[in-house]
Amino acid sequence: MSLVWLRSATAQTPVTAVFTHFTNATTATTYTGTGATGNSASGFTGNTYIYEFGTDVSTTNNNQILDSFTALSENFHYQAAAMNVLFRRVNNASVTGLRKDMWYQSTTATVNSGGTAQLYPDYVDDSLELLFTKRLFNVGIDNVFQNATTTDNNNIERVDVIFPGGISATDNTKAGFTVFDRGNAGGHDPFYIAAITSLDGSGNPSGYDAAVSVGSANYGSGVGGVVNFITLRQNPGDPGLLFMDAVTSQNRDGVLVRFTDLGVANNTRIYGYSLFETDDVFSPASAMVAYTNAAYFPTTTDNGSTGGLDPLAITGLWVTSASYVVLAASVESFTAVDVSGQVRLNWQLGVVDDESTLLVERSSDGASYTTLMEFPSVAPGPQTAIDPHPLAGNNYYRLELVNAAGSVTAYSQVCSIDNAVAAAGGLSLAIYPNPVRNGQLMIAAQGLTPGNYVLRLYDLSGTLVLSQECSGGPVMNQAISLPDGLGAGIYSAQLADKQGHAIFIKQVLVE
Repeated sequence: MSLVWLRSATAQTPVTAVFTHFTNATTATTYTGTGATGNSASGFTGNTYIYEFGTDVSTTNNNQILDSFTALSENFHYQAAAMNVLFRRVNNASVTGLRKDMWYQSTTATVNSGGTAQLYPDYVDDSLELLFTKRLFNVGIDNVFQNATTTDNNNIERVDVIFPGGISATDNTKAGFTVFDRGNAGGHDPFYIAAITSLDGSGNPSGYDAAVSVGSANYGSGVGGVVNFITLRQNPGDPGLLFMDAVTSQNRDGVLVRFTDLGVANNTRIYGYSLFETDDVFSPASAMVAYTNAAYFPTTTDNGSTGGLDPLAITGLWVTSASYVVLAASVESFTAVDVSGQVRLNWQLGVVDDESTLLVERSSDGASYTTLMEFPSVAPGPQTAIDPHPLAGNNYYRLELVNAAGSVTAYSQVCSIDNAVAAAGGLSLAIYPNPVRNGQLMIAAQGLTPGNYVLRLYDLSGTLVLSQECSGGPVMNQAISLPDGLGAGIYSAQLADKQGHAIFIKQVLVE
């Protein structure tokens, strides 16, 4: 195998802390069944067990959800985006069809012969593909790439996490993907990962960048906590998930693979990533596409008694800030042009799915953005908007697309304008004292057109905490009383005209 299509593993980063929350189960599932059927044999087929899931086991704290994790001393959180997860199957000598080979958090680490298997999470009624979009930290696949009957096995040859519209990073060190494995701390299973560079007409991977090797040393060690679990299997025709094996308890640890680790340059569109077993062939790059070719993807993979990778049901895009990624192909272009002291914004939208709102956002520092304009309908094609009162100095703009459920589906690239005309015109705004004490502040503005204005105050999450009308002219001075009980912290103060256009934005520290 040529190494030209393999990248170094030294850049992959251990996850050093995880942050999760629990949700309550919404279903109660109980049934009676034997041990697991099919090869490899479970050893429990002759026994009859009671299987209990969800609220039949516990009414609270059933499903553990991963919210964020720490790597490289930075916090990476989940970024919602249109995504498909596909398990690419090829029947082998011991497994055919849609086998579910799962591990589930259990109340105990062992189950007596003929006893009750109690599993905290909801029962898996849906497909593995849908399950792996839910960020579940206490459910996963057992031995995902194992083919042989040495231990619990599957017929999965490749795992694809596909973003149909594409994604790109404006800073390839601030966005990436994560894989968590259930196993022994310091001894987690190796795998390969590659960025998907193109899709065919059916939305399947048709091109890859170089594959990246991830080894045991690249994971965190003992970070995600120990979990008691039971492995379960369901073959086509089985009445449900059946008892495969009871193992004591193991750790859940993760590794972060950033865009830069995958060799993806800034502002380069990719379409997700795929996971591979270590015995696959990665050169030429076209070999990674052909998962049905046994010369490239062996159907006899045998990792011995350990069985290989046991991934948690966690996929998707993880970022330090949503401002570092451009999601989907919805925003095809976005530019800002200075026109006699005003800023004309031009953009073109491509595929628009369930997006219902478009926001134009502006920032004075390229980090903290506030809404400048809101369009309640979204349509493809070219569009234009004018910022009639740009900030004095640097103005940073971006577009945000939001779906009907209120989730962000796309950000555009960031455009900037140095508004020297406004700066020379003498427009200014001062807020004092800053830091603000005793709930009182003053605003002093010069160079405004006579009229009515609104001062708005937003917290760091973008929530409006204050809106107060002001009367302005060439000189304006007005006292503002902050709401009772307003917490200490950093806020964004925005002075807007009667059309809602923000004229000035200042950060305010409230003590």
